[in-house]
Amino acid sequence: MIQKSTLTFLFGLFCLSVYYVLRPPIEDVQIIPTYKIVSFDQLEGWNIDDHDQALQSFKISCERLIKYPDDREYNGFGVALDWKEACQDALAMAMPSSEKAKRFFEEFFSPLSFYEPEEGLFTGYYAPLYKGSRERTDKFKAPLFGVPEDLQAINLGLFDQRLSGRSIVGEVTGGKFVPYKDRKIIDMGALENQDLELVWLEKPEETFFLQIQGSGFIELEDGDVVHLGYAQRNGRPYRAIGQYLIESGDVAREDMSLQAILDWMAKNPEKSNELMWKNPSYVFFQERTGDKPVGSLGVGLTPGRSLAVDREFIPLGMPLWLETYQEKETDKENLERISHLNRLVIAQDTGGAIKGKVRGDVYWGIGDEAEEKAGPMKDIGTYYLLVPKNVAHALTKEFEK
Repeated sequence: MIQKSTLTFLFGLFCLSVYYVLRPPIEDVQIIPTYKIVSFDQLEGWNIDDHDQALQSFKISCERLIKYPDDREYNGFGVALDWKEACQDALAMAMPSSEKAKRFFEEFFSPLSFYEPEEGLFTGYYAPLYKGSRERTDKFKAPLFGVPEDLQAINLGLFDQRLSGRSIVGEVTGGKFVPYKDRKIIDMGALENQDLELVWLEKPEETFFLQIQGSGFIELEDGDVVHLGYAQRNGRPYRAIGQYLIESGDVAREDMSLQAILDWMAKNPEKSNELMWKNPSYVFFQERTGDKPVGSLGVGLTPGRSLAVDREFIPLGMPLWLETYQEKETDKENLERISHLNRLVIAQDTGGAIKGKVRGDVYWGIGDEAEEKAGPMKDIGTYYLLVPKNVAHALTKEFEK
C-alpha cells in the first residue's frame, strides 16, 4: 500500500513536470549598455575652452589621488592605478598652455556619454564672506557651532562591506540610538552652554546660508579672517526651502533663486525662522587654514572649475565636460541667460541637495561677486565623463562593433 506521503511527493513531481512542459519560453534578456565612447569633437565648445584652468584643478585632485592604494576601487571606473599615470604626467607639468593642457586630456582620457542621454539640474554655490565676532554681542547674536560631543557618526561599512563609505548620524537617548536634533531644536537653544560656538554672525539667515554653501569666511572686528569649513551634519534630510515658497505662491518657479529667497526673507522677517526650520538639516563647522574652501575630496576648490556631484554615480576627482547655461540677474525681477556654460570641470565636492546621476553644483568662488554668479544658476544640462582610455574601453567593449 502506497503511503500518503509518497502520493504527495508523486503529485508534486507531476505538477512540476507539467509546469516545465507548459510554461512559456523564457525570452533572452537584453543587456543595455550604460555608456558609450564619443569623440572630443562631439563636445560642444571643447576646442575653445581654457583647458589649462581645468588642468590646474585636476592637479589639485591628483595630489590626493596619487596617494590612494593601487587596488582601491574607483566607484566602477577601474581602480586607482588606472588613474595614476595621468596624475603623474599632470603633476609633472609646470605651467602648460591651454593647447598643451587640451592635448594632455585628449591623450589620457576618452569621453563617455550615457548610452541613453540624460539631462539634469545644474546650480551654483559659493563661499560667503560675512562680518562676525568671536564673542556674542548686541550686534552678533547668531552662532556657528563646532561638532557636538553627543553627535555620533557610525560607519556602516564596519557592519557590512556592501555599505562601505556610508554612515548614519544620530545620538544615544534613553539607551537608544535615535536621529540627531533637527534645525528647529538646535535654533531653540539645544546646544547652548556647551562652548561649541566658533563665531557669531549678525543674522540667523547668514548662518543658514553658510551651512547651505558648506564653507565660508568670517571677517572679525579686528580685521582677521576666519576660514570655516564643513565638519559634520546632523544627518537629517536636506529640504530646499525655495520649494516651499514656490508651493505657497510667494515666488514663481521661473523666478526662484538665492536672491529671490533673500529678498523674501528681507520683506518677511517674522516668517524667516519658520521657513528655515522647514529644512531640518544642520551643518557643523571646523576652522581651516588656507585661502580656499575645501570640498569633500579634501582639496581646495577652484572657482568655475570645481563641481559638486552625487558620488554614488560620479567618483570624486573625475574630469567632466559640462554643458549647461550661465545666467545673471539684470534687476530684481528678471534673469538673463547670458551664455552657454560649456567647460571642463573636476568633481571635487558633494552636497546634501546634489542627488542624481546627472546633477551638479558649480563652485564660483568667495564673496558677493561669486554670489551673483551662483545665486541665479538653475538650468538643465548634462555632462560627459572623462575616464582613462583603458577604463573606457573596458566599460564599453562588450557593445563595441
